[in-house]
Amino acid sequence: MDKVLELSIRAVIRHLNGDMTEFNKYKNKAIKIYEHEKFKESCRYQIRHMVPEETRQKLYEMVS
Repeated sequence: MDKVLELSIRAVIRHLNGDMTEFNKYKNKAIKIYEHEKFKESCRYQIRHMVPEETRQKLYEMVS
């Protein structure tokens, strides 16, 4: 999320300076990274809750 914040700040600065091309470039990069991170978080969360407790226990035993 630090990269998203950095790109957002750069976009704001470019917008204030009137450089709309660079503003859109940074804005689009920030949105793309943000959506990718949110997708990764939602996938991990959903898969974890979809696996039954019994299967998770067996997996933990196999790894230990």
